[in-house]
Amino acid sequence: MRGGMTRRALMRSSAAGALGLAATGLSGVLAACGPGMGQVDPASETLPPDTAAPGAVSTTPGSARHTLASATVARQFFGEKLVPTTRSSFGLDLAEVLPSDDKRFPSFLRVSIPSDVTNPEEARIYQDGATYGGIQMFVDHTLRSPYELYMRYYVRFPQDFEFGKGGRLPGFFGTIVKNRIRTETLRSGFATRFAWRDGDFGLIYANTARSDHPVNTVGKASWRWPRGRWVCVEQGVKLNFEGFADGLMLIWIDGQLVYKDQQFNPRISNDLRTGGFLVTATFGDGGATFKPASPQTIDLAGFAYDVKRLNPLPKPEDG
Repeated sequence: MRGGMTRRALMRSSAAGALGLAATGLSGVLAACGPGMGQVDPASETLPPDTAAPGAVSTTPGSARHTLASATVARQFFGEKLVPTTRSSFGLDLAEVLPSDDKRFPSFLRVSIPSDVTNPEEARIYQDGATYGGIQMFVDHTLRSPYELYMRYYVRFPQDFEFGKGGRLPGFFGTIVKNRIRTETLRSGFATRFAWRDGDFGLIYANTARSDHPVNTVGKASWRWPRGRWVCVEQGVKLNFEGFADGLMLIWIDGQLVYKDQQFNPRISNDLRTGGFLVTATFGDGGATFKPASPQTIDLAGFAYDVKRLNPLPKPEDG
């Protein structure tokens, strides 16, 4: 066969491929499917996983830990309606999945935040400054390019948590969708991450690609973050029309509306859509003074979204 393979060579190649599949497992096959999938059609029923290869899992005794560094663990934790990716991520080995102590969700994520780790500069997004420890991970939804979306998750700060000067928590991120194809997933979009500043005061970091206000801190001191228990966090975002400040952002903490912005204006283009969760748990973005005084942990659980408000899950004592 000119320019091709002999039948015997083809059979040897097929057999080797089959052995390779058996050795690496199904998750490895999925990761290997990345090349050739550089553009993602959000109109499909289920978005494929990110094209980057998952981070390597340690072969030390610590590999028994179930962390987001494993693509399989990440997909199991976030469920069928969310697609964890590895673009611009860091700290995945610091995010351990543990059995839940709450009947409302089967497992939770414990994020470890060392006091002496500065996150990689190449993973900084949305004009972020230096951050310390923790995790950053983009988790895509599987909807058809919504411009209005609602989220819910749970966060727990330990009873002895030291808030320090400030840090960030998960929120939404946006992406440019043109002709129903995602053409830019990071720097042309937006992010609306929960955060804390000056102790336990809550706020939202609203980052946009707009040159007139690329970074906004909104809703500061509209609520305070409790320690020692699970807190229900909800956010709703309705995007504005290009050129009009007619968007909407809503924040609920433990079921109570604590912040409402009826002039939310992140759009630089009508092609901008809400892309999914930006899962973040870090200290920082205000210089070295934001560095945690000692190692900390933050627990996260129950990530969910819908095109309408979800409301808090019933508490176990409520039946």
